[in-house]
Amino acid sequence: MKTNKRWGSGARVDDLDTGKKILLKSAIDCFITKGIKSTTIEDIAKVANVTRRTVYRYFNGKSDIIAALIDIERERMFIKIHDIAALHDNNFPLMLEECIWFASSYKPPEAGKLDLVSGTNASEAAPHVDTDESDEHWRELLKEPLDAYNTRNNRNIDLDDLIRIVGRLVISYRQQPATKESFKASLKALML
Repeated sequence: MKTNKRWGSGARVDDLDTGKKILLKSAIDCFITKGIKSTTIEDIAKVANVTRRTVYRYFNGKSDIIAALIDIERERMFIKIHDIAALHDNNFPLMLEECIWFASSYKPPEAGKLDLVSGTNASEAAPHVDTDESDEHWRELLKEPLDAYNTRNNRNIDLDDLIRIVGRLVISYRQQPATKESFKASLKALML
């Protein structure tokens, strides 16, 4: 989609995706220096060298920007989680444990980037983390391995029930980080 929107010092942005990327990078820069809660649309516009009005052409507000950033990281994270799951495809409990651990300890791959969903940013990011989109990613990842596990072990674990607890475990461990050893011990205790 082509556009003739002016950008910053008068340079043109030729497509909507480029404009969004510039604003998202500016938002990350602001979130790193000021934190999500303290960052305003005006701050993001200033770093991007645009007006507030330009920011609102691309996003409905700060919440929309946060959601877009979390969606990007969610996609990146689940690509890696699928790789982890493939390593343990014959051992569903271990696969599940490793995937939950990875999701709960995931950080953006770029050095120095802010974790948007933990610590001081947790309250601002929380509405965007455990969403239908997250549930769909978990459903895609877990459905076939869970079906196979249920068949092999004569079990009837419900996928939707499992997804609900997985999402809450990930959020819980992101908010209260633990070592991998204590995480594994907690899961083992839960399974008793």
